[in-house]
Amino acid sequence: MVCLYLSQWTKQRGGVRFRTMSARPLFTATLLIILTGCAGAHLASKPGVYSVEVQRIQAARREIHATYIRPVQPRHPDYLLVFATGDAGWFGTSDALIEHLAQEGYTIAGFSAPEALRPIARSGELVSTTQAAQGLKELYAQAKRDLGLPASTPIVIVGFSRGASVVAFTAVHPELRSGIAGAVAVALTRQADYLRAPEGERSAEIQVDDHGRILFYPALHLLDSTRLAVIQSTNDSYVPAAESRQLLGPDTSTLRLYEVEAKDHGFSDARAKLMQDLDDALRWAEQASPAAG
Repeated sequence: MVCLYLSQWTKQRGGVRFRTMSARPLFTATLLIILTGCAGAHLASKPGVYSVEVQRIQAARREIHATYIRPVQPRHPDYLLVFATGDAGWFGTSDALIEHLAQEGYTIAGFSAPEALRPIARSGELVSTTQAAQGLKELYAQAKRDLGLPASTPIVIVGFSRGASVVAFTAVHPELRSGIAGAVAVALTRQADYLRAPEGERSAEIQVDDHGRILFYPALHLLDSTRLAVIQSTNDSYVPAAESRQLLGPDTSTLRLYEVEAKDHGFSDARAKLMQDLDDALRWAEQASPAAG
């Protein structure tokens, strides 16, 4: 019942949004507990187009849910697309994004950010980047096994809001970068709220704030030859598109910013444009990958 209510509420409001970063962690911690039973995507299988399965898997020494989407006729057979939701889990913008990607014929492994972060939010402690990297490696490997894909299958990452931090975090660890064919960060925030980067674990290129949290935008430049796109709302309540441009710098051959005229963080009045830019960003990212070659 809680899941149904939240689904209806977020569709009306364009997703759960937070007005100040200081208020965000407290609200998020509460939301993570509420969403315990809402771990799987609400997307239903579409006969003749794609099938959807929600499965419990083991990663980082605990159990979480994975939403697996298998297209009947894959249009991107050389990739596994990993999708990470925002703070609201499988509601609002995340719900719209996963449905669009399923329609586009991707083989998808989807994960809920609030479910993955629930133990961290409850403990009130930050996780080291080394621990987080190991957890992601296990997650990706398990998803490939469950979907019957070779271990060498390249990954394309798409993340929204909190989930977009996975894209930026991947740039920090060379062992994660090697398997990534491309990435798209939608509504990227400024820093990692739940990750710490101790001096002994981070290279000189990684920038952190006064609390030791990774600053995402500088980290994006560490992805080297992997193409990465950021899609940002002009009126994003955390990092508006104009500020994203300042933080990111000019577009390059491997880094691109899409600025969407929208009234909020969740693109509630510009979903069609968001999906159009997402498709373009994915085509651009895939063109330069080893699989595409």
